[in-house]
Amino acid sequence: MPSTSLFRPYVYSGARKPLRVGLQTFWRVFQERLARAKTFALLLAFMLIIVVSGRSAERVGDYIQVFLPVTGLFCAAAQGQGVHYFGRYLVLEVGIKGPKFMLGDAPMNQRPNGGSAGFPSGHTAAATFGAVGLMKTCLKDSAPAQVAVIMAAGFTGGSRIDADHHTVWQALAGAIWGWAVQVMALIGFDRGFRAFWNACARGLRRLRRRVARSLVVALATVGFAVPAAKAEPEISLYLGAQVAGDSTVSGTDPAGVGAFSFPASWDGRSFDSPPHYGIRATWWRTDRFGWQIDFNHTKLYADDATLAGSGFSRLEFTDGLNNLTAGPVWRWPQARRAWTPYAGFGAGVVIPHVESRSTASGPETAEYQIAGPTVAWMAGLSYALTDQWFLFGEYKGTYSWVEADLVGGGSMEFDVDTHAINFGVTYRFR
Repeated sequence: MPSTSLFRPYVYSGARKPLRVGLQTFWRVFQERLARAKTFALLLAFMLIIVVSGRSAERVGDYIQVFLPVTGLFCAAAQGQGVHYFGRYLVLEVGIKGPKFMLGDAPMNQRPNGGSAGFPSGHTAAATFGAVGLMKTCLKDSAPAQVAVIMAAGFTGGSRIDADHHTVWQALAGAIWGWAVQVMALIGFDRGFRAFWNACARGLRRLRRRVARSLVVALATVGFAVPAAKAEPEISLYLGAQVAGDSTVSGTDPAGVGAFSFPASWDGRSFDSPPHYGIRATWWRTDRFGWQIDFNHTKLYADDATLAGSGFSRLEFTDGLNNLTAGPVWRWPQARRAWTPYAGFGAGVVIPHVESRSTASGPETAEYQIAGPTVAWMAGLSYALTDQWFLFGEYKGTYSWVEADLVGGGSMEFDVDTHAINFGVTYRFR
């Protein structure tokens, strides 16, 4: 199979270590086998999803609606269409979130389980978008594999109907939207987004020295000394699985339950739409030291026992606890090794989407707020596919102090820690 630029191994100076040779050989053989047995590989992936998910159709659908678009992104990037794919995914998200917000309490926007923001089904749209993307790239020559991914996308829509999260029409609308975004002739948008992407890259190159100098000065004020060097900007995208520690939630809701204080246990639901994800920009100032800005979409849902014990009818951060942080990062590269360990930490603000209702008849809070400070820390390993593309896996933790305002003049306070295992891809600008 011809080698693509994305998967051509990055050649370091010096002799290769046996471990790296083995990993590269494994990767090459994996690609060749995948090209010859796409259907088998997909069925194996879906079987693993089912094993991990247990017997819950809803949970299987949650995993598939992440697996399909992420796999589609990797296939698109391998064929030089990663920017095109990412731009259209943004269009997809606008088309999902826009109607949910604008339709408000309209009947077509009501979920069968009594919730709102149901039109269209985001799970079904994302799964269909990923399935069609795979059919246009990695699976374009394999009809059985195309059938497999379309069936998986259909299963995702059916799981949302079965779980009473969406009506048939909401799921169908999501499927149509996911398909349309992939097949529409958005030539002008694609060109404009690529131009915007390239302009951002040029802007990073122009601004990196100024930003890096400012950050170096800030770091120096707390006792660190970092020599100025050539800046090396990167952009990283990642997904992951996240859990959260327990909290004590206190405050007052004059229009609802009044004063309250109760212990809370949180569910992360990392694969519910929108999934747990992050985007990170890093400016490497030396071979070993750099600065990063990180936006991490963490999520919290009060579990059933917490809701029953507190009397709250709703307490969640479905659209994110959202940690925005900046801070230093270190790496330890070696010329003969493709794996590079790294670690860092940051501080910033938490920007939650507060969704709270203390009584069934009380007012509901559903809005973004800047709710307090947050700190983050992480450590991981990065693997070079080329001199510009990298895969990475990491552990990341956060600790946030949340002080949120409630509709009706109330407030809510709690501290919470989150812990995640993330996997992602990095692109280095040259």
